[in-house]
Amino acid sequence: MQELINSLMVWAVTLTSYEQPLKLPTVEAVSHQQLLQTLCDDQFCTAVAYYDTETRTIYFDERMELEQDQSARGFIVHEMVHFLQDINGELVPDEMSCEQRIEKEQQAYRVQQFFLREHRQPTYQIDLAVAVLANVCKNSTDKP
Repeated sequence: MQELINSLMVWAVTLTSYEQPLKLPTVEAVSHQQLLQTLCDDQFCTAVAYYDTETRTIYFDERMELEQDQSARGFIVHEMVHFLQDINGELVPDEMSCEQRIEKEQQAYRVQQFFLREHRQPTYQIDLAVAVLANVCKNSTDKP
């Protein structure tokens, strides 16, 4: 698994302007229920992974098959971009405007899109998410 994590970080670094980090984030599988509790207040949602800035850990749904599924790996690459943003001082959720948070999210999605396209995986869900994000700050005063 560590070799896979190393190779996915190479993708994230290669597709961004960030330097290779000295230390990789922790990547940990958690139950789908834990994802729902953490990200969606126990409500239905489609989240499968997230990056925690406090622990510098990427959590992903344990049902994802990282060893075989390029699409699942794409989610990890996306979260690695957030890790890189964080260690470079660019990801401070409580101090960022809606527009700044959306910009960071769009960067992670662009990297994920490229990764998926390079591995001949569909990107329609990512394309839709990017399109929706473009209007989040215009349509809401809430945080994304």
